[in-house]
Amino acid sequence: MKKLILAVMAIATLNTANAQKETKYAKLYYKDIKIETNEVTITVDNAVSTEGETKFKLKITNKTSDFLILKPEECKFMIDGKEMKPAEKWKIIEPNGDNFVIINIKGSYNSVKSYSFLLDGLYKLSADAKGIPTPDFRLPVTKNDFKTGNYSVAVGKVYKESDATNLKLNVVYNGDKMGILYPLKAGVVMPDGNEYASVKSTGLLASSAPIVMMKKGQKEDFTLNWNRMEGGKAMDMQKVEMIVKFNDLFTEVTPEKLKAETLNFEFDQATSDAKGK
Repeated sequence: MKKLILAVMAIATLNTANAQKETKYAKLYYKDIKIETNEVTITVDNAVSTEGETKFKLKITNKTSDFLILKPEECKFMIDGKEMKPAEKWKIIEPNGDNFVIINIKGSYNSVKSYSFLLDGLYKLSADAKGIPTPDFRLPVTKNDFKTGNYSVAVGKVYKESDATNLKLNVVYNGDKMGILYPLKAGVVMPDGNEYASVKSTGLLASSAPIVMMKKGQKEDFTLNWNRMEGGKAMDMQKVEMIVKFNDLFTEVTPEKLKAETLNFEFDQATSDAKGK
């Protein structure tokens, strides 16, 4: 009798294991992940696999005062002994800010209950780089383009009136590192001998934030702005010569690669049972 009971129990256990093994989820969910380093906080949520893809939301919080760049193509999935690379676009994470990207790879993975992802390709760009020495620029315009370091600069639209001056510049980065442009670091010297800082652009789509030049050949444009100044005719921007000083506007930085981190994805059975069948 004892042997019979043991045999029945063994068969029941086997049947239960087979039933669990055969469970098929239309959507298979994974547990959230959080990793802390000195430079970043990495969080992963909404990780799911289906018959068509596996994907997750990757959020990076920048704990430094420098810029970070994520190159997803340097990361890799490691699933069932195979390595695959994502193809998402590069992401910029501003100093003390955050950004996210949806990472995915096509294929049938809704039976894969665990895998890993190597988060590589994260670079730091110093925000303290010294500006490239750049000759002063005169307004009214006396030339339409110039070069400074690995930048080619062309003059776009110029607005020079009593109430405001706007100088639009079209910039191409020609280097093999990365560049950061700081429009608000430019100034203009007026007839009173003082230098006046450029002011923020206005308008719905206007921005005077730093511009990261991530690749050779990248093109960007921005506008330097100055508003009406006190001093009467002697400071009338429409009538007087203005000397633009670029100061530390143009910089070039060597990216510093951060240590790679491995993200381990674990099956979330409770969520999969509730939402995935």
